[in-house]
Amino acid sequence: MRKVLLGLAAAVGLFGCEKPLAAPGHTGVCWRMVEGMNRKPDFKPVAPNIDTLENCAVRLEGIRMAYGQPVTGAFQGRFIYVTDEEISAASGPNSQRYRVFTPAQRLEIQKGIETLMAREKAGG
Repeated sequence: MRKVLLGLAAAVGLFGCEKPLAAPGHTGVCWRMVEGMNRKPDFKPVAPNIDTLENCAVRLEGIRMAYGQPVTGAFQGRFIYVTDEEISAASGPNSQRYRVFTPAQRLEIQKGIETLMAREKAGG
């Protein structure tokens, strides 16, 4: 029984050593979180030279609209969550989220993205 308890204690200790997920902190880069090697989260750049978290969130909203799936991204060390319900941001995966856009602002963003998507589809 003692060996089992020691084994469990060691396993719990290993989980405690795993680094918590952190958003990339690179200045001006908008990121999208994807499934990486060993099914662990990884971040891929969406766009460089982005000046605000809000502009990154708009890019991520475009991805959500194009693929019809929720998107998690990051900008300068903060997480951005884009779902059907809202766009929110937080300092970490388990941190308090705050809304990035009001529903009216988001509707205007979606209209603009739809216009851009229609123009791209039409070839112009």
